[in-house]
Amino acid sequence: MSKSLRTHFLKEFPKALNDGTAAVFVGAGVSMAAGYPSWATLLKEIGEELGVNSNDVQDLTALAQWSIRETGSASRVRDVILKEIKPQKPIPPSVEILARLPVRHIWTTNYDLLIERAFDEIHRPYQSIASGPALARRVPMRGATRLYKMHGCVNSIDEIVISTDDYELYRSRRGQFLPLFQAHLTGMSMLFIGISFTDPNIKHVLSLIRESFIDAPPEHFAIVRPPQRSDFTNKKTYEARLTQHRLWAKDLQRYGLKAVEVERYDEIPELLKEIERRLAAKRIWVSGSWPLNVQSDEAPRIYQFAEKLGKRIADTDRDLVTGAGVLVGSASLQGFVSALRKGAEWDIDRRLTARPFPQPLEGQQPDREEWTALRTELAKHAGAVVFVGGMKVEDGKEKPEIAKGVLEEFEIAKKSGAYLLPIAATGGAAVIIHDLLKGSSMPFKGANAQRPSDKELKALFNPDLLKTDQGQTELLNMVFTILDRLHVVS
Repeated sequence: MSKSLRTHFLKEFPKALNDGTAAVFVGAGVSMAAGYPSWATLLKEIGEELGVNSNDVQDLTALAQWSIRETGSASRVRDVILKEIKPQKPIPPSVEILARLPVRHIWTTNYDLLIERAFDEIHRPYQSIASGPALARRVPMRGATRLYKMHGCVNSIDEIVISTDDYELYRSRRGQFLPLFQAHLTGMSMLFIGISFTDPNIKHVLSLIRESFIDAPPEHFAIVRPPQRSDFTNKKTYEARLTQHRLWAKDLQRYGLKAVEVERYDEIPELLKEIERRLAAKRIWVSGSWPLNVQSDEAPRIYQFAEKLGKRIADTDRDLVTGAGVLVGSASLQGFVSALRKGAEWDIDRRLTARPFPQPLEGQQPDREEWTALRTELAKHAGAVVFVGGMKVEDGKEKPEIAKGVLEEFEIAKKSGAYLLPIAATGGAAVIIHDLLKGSSMPFKGANAQRPSDKELKALFNPDLLKTDQGQTELLNMVFTILDRLHVVS
């Protein structure tokens, strides 16, 4: 694929996901990657019974129709589909990543349960809609993703779309899907994965979009694999197919579709993973704490800096992840929310991920397992963790000590693959984290970078910068220069 189109795709589609204006269409190619048969393979046995080679039939829905006519019912075709599609196959990486992306609308013509199982594995809520009347039902849980199974589901085998009759009567039997699909194609950026654009329903909706937007159709993307020389034994056949592909890819632009080409199928999860990384790079977890009940010059400085940090996160269009740690958490949250309110933002609920730790009553011990679970959840949301301070005063003690909870957050974030950015100038656990990272084998450059360079770590370890407004601004500038790199593909 062209580098400029790849760059454009990796910029625009994550933005649409972050804004809540993205949808995904999953086609048969994704199911085939999991080990399910292609249409030709699926209907091979049916074809043999009719004396036809399924590989020689251009319209496989017609093959199903012929079987129904010869046998007098659709039972034979449905039995074959049930036998081949019902068994659970391993969930492919592309579907696992898709289940983690913040997409609220997924369309598919596949019968299998790969997407549902991927959502179940991470306990993410969804509503599977396999019939027209089901569209009218309310989503069972707030925030649930809607999965539209346009051609039905293997769990309701008698209602699947399979034959020519089913396609020709689609508007009368399942026509409720079409206006919603058209609305999503009109108002959202849709990513097509593993799809064949010969599907008559999809072609029909795309033609409606073409009629509505003659000059400037909405922008969508399709990840496609052009023919490769290794696919063919005959060079002439390969060149002919490649020419057809190039003409087809250009023609997709009439519908606003841009073909993002990959040479190998395993590049698809790599692209989706990059989208996930870019989304995560916008979510910053501010980890840290500082005791309130100790009189010192450090506490006001830490609070002032953490508040400025939260404000800068908001002003740079990033999202805040917080466990509301003592002083540092409240200060960064205050700066973040204040900046959003001044900017007339109304989507604080979308840009803020907060998991305040439940505090025990006096004389009781905190639930350490619950705190670890909350820290693990925060790490899943964050692409980068900025460590500020990290001190606390244990009950019955006078002197502050290193906050072990912040060190635990470091280990959890490290395990999750988050970018680790300690501001050692703020003292506490941030200094220990600085020492652990400096000179370590963890990568500090490239797409897999997980820490600043040793030079940058040293620059962030200057306590004098925390003492003045100018110094704090210099610290913040260094922090966000580093964070800006996370949006760039190496």
